[in-house]
Amino acid sequence: MLTRLHNRLGLRTGPAIFFISALVIFVFTLAMALFPGPVQGAFGIVATYLRYEVGWFYTLGTTLLVVFAVGLALSRFGRVKLGDDDSEPEFSGLAWFGMLFAAGIGATLMFWGVAEPMNHYANPPLYGTEPLSDQAATQALAISNFHFGIHMWALLVVPGLCFGYFTYKRKLPPRVSSALQPLLGDRIHGPWGKLVDIISVISTVFGLAVSVGLGAMQINSGMNYVMGVPMSGWLQAGIVAVITGIALVSAVAGLDKGIKRLSYLNIILAIALLVYVLMWGATMDTVRGIVESAGAYLSNLPMLSFFNDTFGGGEWSGDWTVFYYAWTVTWSPFVGLFIARISRGRSIRAFVTACLGLPTAFVVIWFGIYGLSAFNIDRAEGTAGSMTQTIVTDGNVEAALFQLLQSYPLYLVTAVLALVVIVIFFVTSLDSGALVLDSMASGHEDEGPKRQRVFWAVAVGLVCAVILVTSGENGLGALQEVIIVIGAPVMALALFQSWLLLQALREDAGTARPLRTRQWKKVLPIEEYHRRAHEDEHDLDEFVIRPEYEVGTEPEYEALQPNTYHRQQALEGRGLLTIGLTGGIASGKSNVAQDLEQWGAVIIDTDDLARAAVEPGTEALAEIREVFGAEVITEVGTLNRQALAELVFGNTVARERLHDIIHPRVRQEVQRISREAGPEAVVVVDLPLLVETASAGEFDVVLAVETPAETRVTRLVHEREMSTQEAWARVDAQATDAERREVADEVIVNDSSLNDLSEATRRFWDDHVQPVLEEHHAPAAAGSSAPEGGAQ
Repeated sequence: MLTRLHNRLGLRTGPAIFFISALVIFVFTLAMALFPGPVQGAFGIVATYLRYEVGWFYTLGTTLLVVFAVGLALSRFGRVKLGDDDSEPEFSGLAWFGMLFAAGIGATLMFWGVAEPMNHYANPPLYGTEPLSDQAATQALAISNFHFGIHMWALLVVPGLCFGYFTYKRKLPPRVSSALQPLLGDRIHGPWGKLVDIISVISTVFGLAVSVGLGAMQINSGMNYVMGVPMSGWLQAGIVAVITGIALVSAVAGLDKGIKRLSYLNIILAIALLVYVLMWGATMDTVRGIVESAGAYLSNLPMLSFFNDTFGGGEWSGDWTVFYYAWTVTWSPFVGLFIARISRGRSIRAFVTACLGLPTAFVVIWFGIYGLSAFNIDRAEGTAGSMTQTIVTDGNVEAALFQLLQSYPLYLVTAVLALVVIVIFFVTSLDSGALVLDSMASGHEDEGPKRQRVFWAVAVGLVCAVILVTSGENGLGALQEVIIVIGAPVMALALFQSWLLLQALREDAGTARPLRTRQWKKVLPIEEYHRRAHEDEHDLDEFVIRPEYEVGTEPEYEALQPNTYHRQQALEGRGLLTIGLTGGIASGKSNVAQDLEQWGAVIIDTDDLARAAVEPGTEALAEIREVFGAEVITEVGTLNRQALAELVFGNTVARERLHDIIHPRVRQEVQRISREAGPEAVVVVDLPLLVETASAGEFDVVLAVETPAETRVTRLVHEREMSTQEAWARVDAQATDAERREVADEVIVNDSSLNDLSEATRRFWDDHVQPVLEEHHAPAAAGSSAPEGGAQ
């Protein structure tokens, strides 16, 4: 039925979401028009309970979202992009910030920029603060920044992260239900997913309606203040109609032509008005005050993040903090989807940093200029107490901005400019809202019939106009009550979405490998060790006298070696110079080793040591059998190298496990042979897996022999009778030439004849070995430079 109606109307949207949301909005609007008293009363009862009994939920929930957003940005997931890994941002920084700010809280700042600091200045909520004092002024700015800074933006940023990730990374429809995909799976398209989307659409409509309603009241108040136009619900409804009409034109024009251009214009005009107030006010005092208010905000932020006005019965918190956060969170589906859309291609870290940092910095400047200017007017001779009287005593918060502008020159010009800025702010909020509501209902970002965007803009305007007309003088209170009730389930949804986003990131990015650290043995005092040595029930293998770690538990990359007794012993037994020789299989490394040996170096072939370590009866062979199975052992008890190679050369984890078994034992043998060679020897350790075993730090010099991979494969095929596939598997299983170059002090490129290879090796000896020998044997060997001198 809904589908047939949908097709007859020429729509291209989700029939169930569109029509059910429209029906709920229509029923509420009709009920508000016919029975304004009972409807407002019902909302008032629920809103009162939410404000003053469970207001802590809004405060705590918002703080948790701040912690989540900052923690996610600082984590390894901060590098993940909202989009494909190679995607780039679509909009420039200025255009992006303009749309972000206009769709976010720009309109709200125009309303509360003067009114909120003055309210907290005259009625300070923090315990023991004297009204109208310097302390009250500082706290008022800190509280205003708290309400509109990091916390308010976290309510928009976290949903924006969710929508951006699931829409542009997982390529799901631009709907709130898509963020539930880790939990619901394909059922996001079912009844539960549709229910979430319907609630989100309705909450967005009401959230926008409250904002446009506040704007209409402020515009009406400005017209009253400047031109004497009376305050009237019907006039405010007319203003809403004008805003809606302009928003329709912008929404129909689209994101690039309409919303982007209006956002540019709006942010420029808003900044121009801000600079004007700064220039005509006490400029240097204001600048000092902005810096001081930033410090007050940051120093009070931990306390304010959990402040619930306990000793005041939660009244202040319910009237201010709860209202702000309940209001903002109803915007989160719309603003979240919108800022996700304009932020595609940015990383999570950049997104969070910019969305929390830039608007908050702007908010601090905004409240600093308008708030301090209002304080100065309220304290000046001739106007003392005037701002307090209008805003706090009379409760005319809508006129706050215009009363402040009246204290400066060119009042008529600036007041009209302020009205224009307010209108454009609410237009950009409404047109971007209509665009996102259409995407949420349709489930795609392709441009649909324009009548759909027209419908959503009209729906917001209609709800707003009905509330204003039927509420009379209580319009602001009625708007607040509606928004607090709608905000409760949306706040719970935002918290739930954050957990699901983390789950999705862990699924897509994988779990980080745990840090591999040395495992140390238990150290006992010498006397206790000797006592236990004479007691049969103790296994002395578990204890040591000197600090010692278990061989084989070294970290993957050893940047530093702990200065243990065994380390000192190893260093004391080293030769004059220890060279680590490495290179890929069939690279010609053995030829280099032979040349170095002819000139007097002691060569330690780790391949020979590795073979000896797995002889029948050794502990290493038994461990290999336990790890890799009996199939890697022949019938006569020797290692079946071919079977083991098939297991490890194509499996990184298996290869690392084999290294863990073999390398510690090979290392011990290398140290033993080095000590036996004596302190005057040049020791060359032929270690093919030098990079893989992170052994570069163990040598004075690292020499890498490099040969093109294709040449190495050809040698393996012709000289070792491997198949081409087997040869490439062996080459690919080893470190790359680039990885060896990173750790090597010298690289010999073997891409020519053996004579050229010998010449290169000789140059290495002259550059790195001979100077050490000459210095050690000086003055006797001072004149020697030929390799024939060797290590003698």
